[in-house]
Amino acid sequence: MAQVDQPVFGRDAGGVDMLKKASGLGSVFLLTPDGKTLEPVPFVRHGRRSSRAPLLFIHGIEFATPEESLEDLVWPILDALGPQRVIDRPIYVFVWNSLLNNQVAIRDVIRDASLFDRLKLLFSELPRCRTYLKDVERRAKEAAHHHLPFVLEWGSENQMGPTVISHSMGSLVWAETLKLVLNSSQHLSRPGIWWSLQPAMHRWSFADGGEYSVVPKLYTGADSARAVVWYSRMDFILSTIYLLSKRGFALGQYGCPAGTIPQKDVTQWVKEAHGMRHLRGKLGHFFDRIKPLIAEQADLFGI
Repeated sequence: MAQVDQPVFGRDAGGVDMLKKASGLGSVFLLTPDGKTLEPVPFVRHGRRSSRAPLLFIHGIEFATPEESLEDLVWPILDALGPQRVIDRPIYVFVWNSLLNNQVAIRDVIRDASLFDRLKLLFSELPRCRTYLKDVERRAKEAAHHHLPFVLEWGSENQMGPTVISHSMGSLVWAETLKLVLNSSQHLSRPGIWWSLQPAMHRWSFADGGEYSVVPKLYTGADSARAVVWYSRMDFILSTIYLLSKRGFALGQYGCPAGTIPQKDVTQWVKEAHGMRHLRGKLGHFFDRIKPLIAEQADLFGI
């Protein structure tokens, strides 16, 4: 396989110096046939043709390496989908620089035993959280520019778009990528399926006048492209850090106003879980809780 530039971000690749730069880098990886590792994908003739649309995963915040994406996002979803929906299917992962900067004490907020102390620490960290969220949104949008060549090339080489499964801030990456596609000279004639899990985006993003109001049009064409947003009203991250920092409700907490994009309220299953690995012990893990729903939704979508 041709050599491609590896992401320079990671927990052992530059550390604090890289975090200070905070560039919105990103690279596409392909899951190896044994399902155990990810290999980098060059942008030149990357497409592996298949009768089934590929799966494309886009992670949210605090993922530093492809390995972390595999462990905390890809493997849990694939396990829930089952082999009949995964076998002989290209599986891609877009890895981007979503690391928290070292000034935000998010781990302390989560690990604190007392809810009162956790909220008190959260409020004390809000000024820095606001700075972080503004910065990570910028990085997500920059990452979309790194993702665009892959998406455009895939669209030109294949008759169907990928089935995208995005989580949290990863949904912003995909929304920005679609916006760039719409502004380009090319287009996705069949954009495929978008499964947006607890998106860390503004609730009005897809509504008229919203930043991504043009995106729903891609999923309402004659080729029956489909999209759905899963949201939980009790989501701890979106109802605290996002709400208080952004001073607005998140799409992944309350869904789309006026049903701009189809949505599913998963509060009764997910409750406060958001899917970050740091929440496993305290609040449970998002992907563990939704496992029974994944196969059911996959059947509805035809994945």
